[in-house]
Amino acid sequence: MQYTILIIDDEKNIREGLAAALELEDYTVALAADGKAGLERIQKGDIDLVITDLRMPKISGEQVLAKIAAENPGIPVIVLTGHGSIDSAVDAMRNGAYDFLTKPLNLDQLILIVKRALQGRELALKHKELQEELNSRKSFESIIGKSAEMQRIFETVRKAASSKASVLITGESGVGKELIANALHNLSPRHENPMIKVHCAALSESLLESELFGHEKGAFTGALARKRGRFELAHKGTIFLDEIGEIDQNVQIKILRVLQDKRFERVGGEETVEVDVRLITATNRDLEKEVAEGRFREDLYYRLNVVHIHVPPLRERRDDIPLLITAFLQEFAKENGKNIEGIDARARAALYKFDWPGNIRQLRNCLESAVVMCSGSVIKLEDLPPTIAGNAEADSIAVPAGITMAEAEKIIIRQNLAINKGNKSKTADILGIGRKTLHRKLDEYAEEDGNAT
Repeated sequence: MQYTILIIDDEKNIREGLAAALELEDYTVALAADGKAGLERIQKGDIDLVITDLRMPKISGEQVLAKIAAENPGIPVIVLTGHGSIDSAVDAMRNGAYDFLTKPLNLDQLILIVKRALQGRELALKHKELQEELNSRKSFESIIGKSAEMQRIFETVRKAASSKASVLITGESGVGKELIANALHNLSPRHENPMIKVHCAALSESLLESELFGHEKGAFTGALARKRGRFELAHKGTIFLDEIGEIDQNVQIKILRVLQDKRFERVGGEETVEVDVRLITATNRDLEKEVAEGRFREDLYYRLNVVHIHVPPLRERRDDIPLLITAFLQEFAKENGKNIEGIDARARAALYKFDWPGNIRQLRNCLESAVVMCSGSVIKLEDLPPTIAGNAEADSIAVPAGITMAEAEKIIIRQNLAINKGNKSKTADILGIGRKTLHRKLDEYAEEDGNAT
């Protein structure tokens, strides 16, 4: 790794002499003649270590150290001082300096300190990267999916999370829009601050306005005291407005103002409240159609739709169904104190073929019911709700458009096996493949699905 070291010293000979010595050690060196110039160079980025004199015009070394400690705490600072200023150097160490050296300098000692400091910085950066990766994984733990559609969503979330941009999440009810919103907040710089959620469809216009923006005492009948609104409670954090397409145009105007000016007044009040919030919204409506028909403000739509994440319905990402089955079976088996080892082929085929109009929420409820109804260790067709169990009785096989040959093959093999009630020999004969080949492919599918049988 190529490191860049900034030397700040008002003595030209010291600056250039240190630069020559450090460049021989294969470091990139930047120079500044005073603290002001040094801080300006740090703001440009790419500085890994700072060597600064304590006594300088304009801005002293102590001030440089304080600024770095406040704004760039990961950059180690080595302080240079004369023999008469040892006490100041000790104070600098207490205030965050990595080490100090007295003039005249021992270059070998300085180079040794520089190497040690940069090794520590590299370890700290690696730890930070690992922590960010761990946080990223944790944020997606509750979102189950390996399909190409979900992988694209994960990538968009990672890119959008660190920004302040508003995000609009669209998709049918039950696809997991709130989980995407949670991940955006958890991966953002605001994750230590509140995430406030509001289900807009559950409140009337007047109640929603009060809920979002708060109200003053006496603003309406029953307003016995001042109440802070959800935007105010979300200050420095994130506010998630679910079913944003259901709100009245009067409330739309107030939300637009918050996005534009970052301020609002409580209901019945004159005091202006300033807020810093990141807005995430979700809807199962087609907002472009709502705009075209005059029910949703066009200017607000564009403010909300800076980043758009569309979550496809479960029927369009059937590759995720086996993973969801495994996760939900484990969850509900543990919750109900049952030893559920898996699910038989006919039940699995019924689950896979069903269109799931209620999406993941419906699948989850179905599997909770199946676990409760199951009297053995394997979920069977008769344990599923009748509307879904009946889906396995048809002898035709549906292969959705837009999938790969490998995915189509998996559907055909599994559904033939279900139609033949788990008879592998008969299934292999019908498909025209060897039994060993069938067993190998089924083992591969089970491994892909998380070892659920």
